[in-house]
Amino acid sequence: MKALRFTCLFVLLHWFSTLFAQEEEPKPPWIELNGYIKSIQNGYVERNIASLTSANLFHNRLNFKFNFSDKLSGRLEIRNRIFYGDLISKTPGFSAIINQYNGYFKLSHLWVDEQTLIVHSVIDRLLLQYALEKWDIKIGRQRINWGINNVWNPNDIFNAYNFLDFDYEERPGNDAVRIQRFFDNNTTLELAYKPGKNADDHIGALLYKFNQWKYDFQFLSGIYRADVVLGMGWAGNIKDTGFKGEAGYFLPRNNTLDTTAAFSFTLMLDRTFKHDWYLSTSFLYNSNPTNVFTGNGIYNSNLSAKSLFPFKYNLYVGVMKTISPILSANLSCIYSPEKNTLILFPTFAWNIATNFDLDFTVQSFFSKESNAYHTQGSAFFLRGRWSY
Repeated sequence: MKALRFTCLFVLLHWFSTLFAQEEEPKPPWIELNGYIKSIQNGYVERNIASLTSANLFHNRLNFKFNFSDKLSGRLEIRNRIFYGDLISKTPGFSAIINQYNGYFKLSHLWVDEQTLIVHSVIDRLLLQYALEKWDIKIGRQRINWGINNVWNPNDIFNAYNFLDFDYEERPGNDAVRIQRFFDNNTTLELAYKPGKNADDHIGALLYKFNQWKYDFQFLSGIYRADVVLGMGWAGNIKDTGFKGEAGYFLPRNNTLDTTAAFSFTLMLDRTFKHDWYLSTSFLYNSNPTNVFTGNGIYNSNLSAKSLFPFKYNLYVGVMKTISPILSANLSCIYSPEKNTLILFPTFAWNIATNFDLDFTVQSFFSKESNAYHTQGSAFFLRGRWSY
């Protein structure tokens, strides 16, 4: 009898222990690591095949996440790149272009800066995050993405990025503090501040997001360097077509009657059709154009929300076709009436394995000079990526 009681008690305790063990969620490891290794073969032709120059890029990324508790975590992400080839020596100030970073602290280093060889590292994420059900607080180098449009973002005042830089999926970060308060009905209030080294380098703003009429709206107001910034944006659908827009108004703080105020406005439509066809188009109006296109392509990742593209009127059209679950083709075009500037940006992507991708990309630039239409150069990129 005692043996039977003992057996029943043992079975009961084992059942309870199994039940409670299933209810407890497994804790994440204290430290997590992922990243990738890329190799890019790059060729550039200026006017004809005789001007062909080449470069190679070896790109490694290390992403560390530290889980201190269920509410407190940290991130450290490092971008390492090795450039070598003739194209480097023929690009004036190449090392200065890749070494510029819009951060308060200098967290980058040129290990090697030679004529045809450059080795560069940058910490583009270094932050602490404290997350609660209704609050989220981040401090440190982070990505603050307030943009809605897929191409140009006047609301992305902290981290404007170059659309042509397809090799920087993570986008630049900033040394900032960000506080988010979440309310019911998908309403969010955010406060973000990025200190500057000079009086006219500070960026700080308040963002309010809410949902109404099945549309997501946002409004922002704050200081953008030497300007006061006002912005708004929306995202929704017109039947089966996505409809997005953003606007930003930048008014000098010291003289509100100054005529140098800038206005930037974007619209975007996108739709997925039968047989896996995807079409998107976007328009950008920039009131203060520079009309100077440097053509640095993927190597210039530092732009301004006040001037997202060099020209006043800009039109983007993109067409993507998913050929199979592992193959896709995409053609992007940007056109501006200024000198009839045209940029063609085709890409062919192949997912060879679960963690290995291969893609081929071309960026061709055309414009009108002296009543004649000329190519301003074409760049070719063959990229392989292994993720871990």
